[in-house]
Amino acid sequence: LTDLPGELLELILCSDVLGAADIGRVSCTCRRLREACQPRGKVWRERFRLRWPSLLKYYNHTDSVSWLEEYKARHNAGLEAQRIVASFSKRFFSEHVPCDGFSDIETLGCPSHFFEDELVCILNMEGR
Repeated sequence: LTDLPGELLELILCSDVLGAADIGRVSCTCRRLREACQPRGKVWRERFRLRWPSLLKYYNHTDSVSWLEEYKARHNAGLEAQRIVASFSKRFFSEHVPCDGFSDIETLGCPSHFFEDELVCILNMEGR
């Protein structure tokens, strides 16, 4: 891999058959591959786009974005949203919903569109 031209290497790393974990593992192998998988580069942007295509509308092409950090933040927001939704039936099974019942959602610390996107994904899952 390291002997391939940069453009070809980038094309391979942007392939939809590779996952985020694969990209992380590849970037740990050597300096050349780590540089190809840089956080602000095309590889992590493409990984973000493949996983959450509807979220790209929130970004400007001229912004300098750490796509690796955005990927991590969106992934963590999704895990937290799933945890919160799973706890709803236990907390809100009665007719009375406490005033502070949704305070954990308000204090997530991530962009609201990440949480909204995960809720839409949960609603669209088969078997739900």
